[in-house]
Amino acid sequence: MNSFCMSVLCFKKLCFSRYPSHARIWVAPIHSGLVDQKKIDYDRAMDDWYHFVDETQTFYGVDMSSLSKPFTEEQRKYYLETSLWNNLHPNQVIGKPAVIMEIDCLTSSVNDILSLQANISSSITAENSRFCGFGGWFDVHFRGRKESPAKHEIELTTAPSEDLGTHWGQQVFLLHPSIRVSRGDEMTINFSMYRSKENHRLLEVEFGCELRQSSGKSLPSFSKKFHIE
Repeated sequence: MNSFCMSVLCFKKLCFSRYPSHARIWVAPIHSGLVDQKKIDYDRAMDDWYHFVDETQTFYGVDMSSLSKPFTEEQRKYYLETSLWNNLHPNQVIGKPAVIMEIDCLTSSVNDILSLQANISSSITAENSRFCGFGGWFDVHFRGRKESPAKHEIELTTAPSEDLGTHWGQQVFLLHPSIRVSRGDEMTINFSMYRSKENHRLLEVEFGCELRQSSGKSLPSFSKKFHIE
């Protein structure tokens, strides 16, 4: 997106039609078996580490336990706190998708996309499912511009598809542990996305979520931070 905004700024004085002209970013609650697999992978990595610590102490007299805390933090970030590329099937989307950002590609600048905050809502549409996290994707619209509008508007989407979609896939943000939900449950989501302090090309994402069951009972709210690398 940075590159696209810069290209528009460089050539906006020319009488070209800019394509795509508009874009939207979506998120939706999902179900995914990856939530279990990533937890298994994390547990195995930690088991291997503690086995290594025990062996180096027993056979070489070297105590590596002082590295356990940073190693644990590193593995937790990699396995449990970093988003994943995945091709979701539409059946894995268990709630109503919501738009978190709309972008006018003809007028937006890099500064406009340095950070993003959005308050959105969604409702669960699947019966007796596991809320395993969020899926994110985007679509773009080809509308031309005011001076040269497109004769026929075209939309290209990277949403979950039965035909495996596009090479873009979707970004998946997994929750540990998952939460039991059912049709009619309502969620309010506070979404934030900003640039990583370590590398401006990487992103940090935070979901704050309040979930109310169809019975009216509120479940404990949560906030979860993810890394997009």
